[in-house]
Amino acid sequence: MRAYSEDPSIGVDKVEEILDAAHALSYQCRRNMAIRKLSREEQEKQALAAAQPQADPFHSIHKPAEYVPPDLTKVPLQPEEDILLFIRDHNPYLGEWQKDLLTIAHEQAQYFIPQIETKIMNEGWASYWHHYLMNSLDLPESLHMEFLVHHNQVVRPHPGSINPYHLGFKLWHEIRRSYDEPTPEEIEKYGEPDKSGTEKLFEIREVDRDVSFLRRFLTEELMREMDMFEYERRGEDLVISQVSDEENWQKVKDTLIASTGMGSFPVIRIEDADYKQNRVLYLTHAHDGRDLELGYAEKTLAYLFQLWGREVLLETNLQGGAYVFSYGDDGFNQRRKPQ
Repeated sequence: MRAYSEDPSIGVDKVEEILDAAHALSYQCRRNMAIRKLSREEQEKQALAAAQPQADPFHSIHKPAEYVPPDLTKVPLQPEEDILLFIRDHNPYLGEWQKDLLTIAHEQAQYFIPQIETKIMNEGWASYWHHYLMNSLDLPESLHMEFLVHHNQVVRPHPGSINPYHLGFKLWHEIRRSYDEPTPEEIEKYGEPDKSGTEKLFEIREVDRDVSFLRRFLTEELMREMDMFEYERRGEDLVISQVSDEENWQKVKDTLIASTGMGSFPVIRIEDADYKQNRVLYLTHAHDGRDLELGYAEKTLAYLFQLWGREVLLETNLQGGAYVFSYGDDGFNQRRKPQ
């Protein structure tokens, strides 16, 4: 990075220009690295197999299905999530140093995704064991009180938002208690624990991430104890829309899970790199009930236009209707998608 910045033919300004765009797009990438990405040849085989007419048990009375060969010239053949790598490999006007910067930004995002996906578990784990160890030591009262003050400042709840230290600490603490000291109601509901609390904590740490951690162990009782609620904007006001009562606690939990880890990033995929045979980049947003924020969408498409060098289109839903956002030489535009 320093070498590029000090190169007289490149310089700091050009490096920062590429990095600003790359960082804005770096988390638009594959999120589950356990699923192997298919090669182009494997994708072509898959497309050919999918195009074959399915076996018809009533072929004697039905008209044979027509074989429609797939378009194997399409790029990408399947929707592409690794946006920076796709631009690196398919924009012929990028220099080698620009491609290298896109690779660096992509690899940095891949490094941080597991940390983003386990932030609540990690922060809670550190806080839990810090608390456990300090309470296990025979500390002088003055030192113990100093620890408690700092500990409580870290794990205190944040009004109006989620403190991952607080949520993780409460969950780890509650899991251990439920295995070491289960209540009669818990034994009746879940059965006798099959392992110690410590064994269960280390098992969870090994196999879970924040989404599964919350889905499995955040209970209605714990949500109510932590006064968890959901709010939304109505005009100029923020209004509580759901509380963790018997009827709505699951809705509040689902909203929290949907916004946890990489769930806070929209899923955007490249569908066509030569839309209408004009090298226009066409992308789609996997809408999950949450609309894109227009300010962020405009700025992100501007960065995408900068890296791709031609017009970019993004298909999404907005307030229940299908829209296409575009960014080109004339700036940002939005229009309803034709029916």
